[in-house]
Amino acid sequence: MKIIKIITHILSYICYVLIGIYALICIPIIFKYKPLVVLTGSMEPTFKVGSIIYYKEVPQNQIKVGDIITFKYDDTFISHRVNNINGLLYETKGDANNTADNKKITYSNIVGKDMDFCIPYLGYYVKFINDNMYLLIIVAVILVADFILSNIGKKDDKTKEEIINAE
Repeated sequence: MKIIKIITHILSYICYVLIGIYALICIPIIFKYKPLVVLTGSMEPTFKVGSIIYYKEVPQNQIKVGDIITFKYDDTFISHRVNNINGLLYETKGDANNTADNKKITYSNIVGKDMDFCIPYLGYYVKFINDNMYLLIIVAVILVADFILSNIGKKDDKTKEEIINAE
């Protein structure tokens, strides 16, 4: 039983660390920045595949040529650099692409302007968690098991202490 308690306790610490990392990734949401996982290499070397980038909704007049924006196109979020603005149409291009995107977009497609930094590699973690939501059940079971096993031990210790004091 003791080995099960130790293993459960170690697993619960790992779960707390992983929950903490996920929570840290979400902190910019407080400041209205939304996270996005980079899935393709179209913006390399600026954003590497597997990175997390953040974007924030901005007024149309704050979007300039050279800015990196995130826009929605056919139910897909894309982050590319503004290559040209022609009236109400935005031409975008991925940094790694040789040519501009075929379709020009309007401001209504733009969901936000990207921050100038990204968190490399953690996007793989976020994508894995989001694609495997059943892991939340496993984490909950581990944490509940650790709580129960920790309290069983405390209860046994109190009972032994009461017996010793009664004698």
